[in-house]
Amino acid sequence: MLALASSAVYGQEEATEVYYGKRYLDLNIRSLDKYSKRLARQQDHLLRQLKKKETKLQHQLRHSDSAACARLKNQPLSYDSISRLANADSNAAVAKMGRRRNAVFDSLKGVVNFVQTKSSMLPEGAASTASYSTELQSLQQKISYRDYLNELIAQRTNNLKSIVGNNDLSSFAGIQKDVFYGKARMNTWKQVAEDPSKLEEKALEYLQGSEGFDKTISQSTAVGGMQAGMNASDLEKMGYQTKDQLNKALQQKFGNNIGQVQNMMGGQVADWQNKAHDVTAKVKDAKQQVADTKGQLTSVKSQIKAPSVPLNKNPMRGLPFWKRLEKQYNWQTTRATPAGEPAMIQGAVMVGYRQTPKFSYGIGTALNIGMGQDWNHIKFSFQGLSLRSYLQYKFIYGIGAYGGYERTYKESAFVGNPTDLPSFGGAGGGHNTTNYNESILLGLTKSYKLNSKWNGQIQVMYDVWWKEKGMNSPIVLRFATTN
Repeated sequence: MLALASSAVYGQEEATEVYYGKRYLDLNIRSLDKYSKRLARQQDHLLRQLKKKETKLQHQLRHSDSAACARLKNQPLSYDSISRLANADSNAAVAKMGRRRNAVFDSLKGVVNFVQTKSSMLPEGAASTASYSTELQSLQQKISYRDYLNELIAQRTNNLKSIVGNNDLSSFAGIQKDVFYGKARMNTWKQVAEDPSKLEEKALEYLQGSEGFDKTISQSTAVGGMQAGMNASDLEKMGYQTKDQLNKALQQKFGNNIGQVQNMMGGQVADWQNKAHDVTAKVKDAKQQVADTKGQLTSVKSQIKAPSVPLNKNPMRGLPFWKRLEKQYNWQTTRATPAGEPAMIQGAVMVGYRQTPKFSYGIGTALNIGMGQDWNHIKFSFQGLSLRSYLQYKFIYGIGAYGGYERTYKESAFVGNPTDLPSFGGAGGGHNTTNYNESILLGLTKSYKLNSKWNGQIQVMYDVWWKEKGMNSPIVLRFATTN
């Protein structure tokens, strides 16, 4: 009975490992498939843009530099030919690129082997993992082929750079920007694909605690298919030449004189190195002089010719829309006013859009909760909702400028008969009415790091219309968290 119980427990453990292994593979294959489609879509869009600007560049060179235009036409590689490769249904080319090594796919194939091994120990027999191997092979071929096309795009861009030379052409600057932003978006999708989800982390955490998992993965990711722990005889069987084989070959050729031959060879090599050292030093000095001369000539040419317009690249343009959004939660408190308004706490949710790494703008809403007139008369009440908009620019060391417009709808705006409620007029003016009041806020912010995902922020602002609203002070202090 004890043996049967231990066997059942062992089988249950194997079944759990197989379940988590398949779960991990399913999540990764789904993520890689989505990345493959996004990569193909982004690359096709990039090539369409580059083909148009390549044609425009050819027209510009035809009028400014006929020799460069002729070189451009004679180039065998173009964005148009790369686009045809991307759209061609060439299984042979895709399969050839799929033989490139990829650490991500190698580790996933190791998980497949691990699942196959564990499932073979179950009473019901081994579960088929052929579908996982087929899907991984297909995805590896597609992604590797797209990486190969990216290499061709980079090669073509470098060729155009050498052809254009010092010609300041807007079309080539546009090509450089398109390539920069296109590849930045592809890298973003790659990071999204490689970023593990919570379910994926849970499955991997369980698998890493399983016996034999790490060994299987290390064997699958070993360079050139060489598994960990291989000895010299194993390598010789795979066709690699080992040190022992080399020594045996030298022994057969030189016999017992191999030691003297090695000493003679060592002495001759040392003499040659001493002689070559002097020559190498002289060559290095000559190369340095030539480099200095070229640098001076380049400096003079740059002063004579108009410098090319630098590419003002905005890294935010390389991110998808939802990656450029930033969430912000902030809160503030206000004291009770002489006009009768209670002390309040305001909690706000803001969504901003990062136009550049330093400049962002956004909108949000806030809930106003009243807390009573003082500590002896605490009373929580609904005091209205606010609509907010803001602009923010970061300077340096986390310090930035802040500007915002806000409209707060009071409780009277949400009740049936607002005329029955008093109007807190303060000093009067059009920015404080029975139903709402307005604010224009100008000030400074200071950001600080909370953890790897969230930052804290202190906002000190001046309310332009503070007198019209009967406020005690024009200074508004807020505490926020942003991601």
